[in-house]
Amino acid sequence: MVPAPEAGRDPASSVRARLLVPREIGPFRILRQIGEGGMGIVFLAQQERPTRTVALKVIHASLLSPRTLRRFEQEAEVLARLQHPGIAQIYQVGTYATEQGVLPYIAMEYVEGERLDHYAAQHALGLRARLELAALLADAVEHAHQKGVIHRDLKPGNVLVTREGLPKILDFGVARLNDDDDSRTTTLRTDVGALMGTLTYMSPEQASGDPAAIDNRSDVYSLGVVLYELVSGKLPYYLERTALPEAVRVIQQEEPSKLSTHDRALRGDVETIVLKALEKDKTRRYASAEALAADIRRHLSNEPILARAPSTWYQLSKFARRNQVLVSGLAAVLLTLLAGVAVSTHLWLRERGANTRERAARLEAESQQKHAEAAASFLVSLFAGIDPAVARGADTTLLARILGD
Repeated sequence: MVPAPEAGRDPASSVRARLLVPREIGPFRILRQIGEGGMGIVFLAQQERPTRTVALKVIHASLLSPRTLRRFEQEAEVLARLQHPGIAQIYQVGTYATEQGVLPYIAMEYVEGERLDHYAAQHALGLRARLELAALLADAVEHAHQKGVIHRDLKPGNVLVTREGLPKILDFGVARLNDDDDSRTTTLRTDVGALMGTLTYMSPEQASGDPAAIDNRSDVYSLGVVLYELVSGKLPYYLERTALPEAVRVIQQEEPSKLSTHDRALRGDVETIVLKALEKDKTRRYASAEALAADIRRHLSNEPILARAPSTWYQLSKFARRNQVLVSGLAAVLLTLLAGVAVSTHLWLRERGANTRERAARLEAESQQKHAEAAASFLVSLFAGIDPAVARGADTTLLARILGD
């Protein structure tokens, strides 16, 4: 029900914590431990009035501090707001006395089921069944958003699927409450620069460490990662053994692999829906979990989806933003080539103009020369024809021919 113990935890501290837990906590009789996380232990317990089995979450005594106590109290407040079949219900919040002091507990609905990804694999679910699960999960997230709650840690490990096939969201330990009534935002362990949640499923704005940048669309992104993994069995990014700064860079800058690279059957609507949920720019994502669920159901009903694949121009602009150094270098080379072409063209046109003028001058000179030769010939003939005996009328004919020209 809860994440596995954090890496680096002292196993001895967990043992000591378990030994200090009494056989009963308030009105609950402890049956067995069913989970453990970095903040506390979850027990299966029996309540007498009313008679029911509950999941009882308590803080590790060794980890009790004002900070963890605030986080614990916030989870109780979050769960108290939520009443939805897709969210584990809270029953009771209380405290109990121990040798280490008074410790708080949360009694909540015990969900018997399998984590989301294991359930899909164990039952060999087809694509349609997986999409139906994702739509139900988005419905539950939308309910939380409507109640002013952002989960901030949606992942398969925080979703159990019951025997009836209903997904239920667990662990609101890092959720955020948005209280619109008094324009306050209540957060826990979310100072600027602190990362809350699981990095693999974290949105780019959440990975930045700025809590002010997080809103409902951050959960939509996490739903997109969950959906991507649910239908393909792969994650959009390979972050295993990746240093934190590089992992954050990948989430914020690298584009996820298309679903069709894993399975060609996912090309089309499903790929378009998932990629819209995974948009880096949250303004281009689905505006709500409800909108994501609606598009999934449109696809399942063979209706046109509202999401559209990014245009070629948009993809080119994103490529340019991701590869500014490369694009700047190519632009510089292109400008140099264009400048060279412009200079060459100018020189060619100038040379061509000079050649044209030279040819015109040559033709003009040849024309003048012809006229000069004709005039000279006329004068020679004119003088030669002064003696009528010699000319015999040829002078008159020659003159008429020249004048006629």
